[in-house]
Amino acid sequence: MDALDSGLYPDLFAAGGLISTMELVSEEKNLDLGQLYSHYASGPGLLTTAELDSSRGRASVQLGSQSRTFYVAIQGQGFTWAEGATDDLDDLIEALAAWRDGISVDDFAGRFPFMMPGRLARTHESGDSVSAQWKWLRTAEEFSEERPLVEAAYADGRFGYFFPTLSHGTLRLRSMRRQREAQEVSITPLSGGSYRVENPRLLDPTVVDSLREALNVASEALTSNE
Repeated sequence: MDALDSGLYPDLFAAGGLISTMELVSEEKNLDLGQLYSHYASGPGLLTTAELDSSRGRASVQLGSQSRTFYVAIQGQGFTWAEGATDDLDDLIEALAAWRDGISVDDFAGRFPFMMPGRLARTHESGDSVSAQWKWLRTAEEFSEERPLVEAAYADGRFGYFFPTLSHGTLRLRSMRRQREAQEVSITPLSGGSYRVENPRLLDPTVVDSLREALNVASEALTSNE
């Protein structure tokens, strides 16, 4: 089964894979995991990965190859709710079921110590994730090179309720309002002092000569169909 050591996962080999084993255990425990699936349609990984959705993100489970380990990560949109690892499948099933049932982040971490909440998990739970993210990008040493771009966008005043992220020098702003398709735009500094502004709804990016122009274009793109 995908080159796994049968001695590490005899239960999975007997049941035919990770998903079928998780389904059996959850049924025995009378716990609801919802629909389990794998993002692999075929080939390697099909029998060694499992995913499930919840109202607070998607949980992904993968198997360790050197030891009996179930790695799990619960991802929100652009952040991690929690992640961890355990060698106990029962603990894993109980943790995933509790998460789907709506357990609080603190209670989740206390009940399942092998799961570590993400940096923004509690602020997302409290509804204060946007301000917490802005504060992090404006103060963390790792973002010192991008600080002028972040500070300019923050001081502008038009992006206060947009969730900011940084990746390879690009500032991305995404609406946190519960829309079918959240508004999103990115601003990338280019050589020579120009900036590229991109929006998923636009076919071509816009290149402007100054940061002020970039912020104006970004604001227009984000609010065009609010």
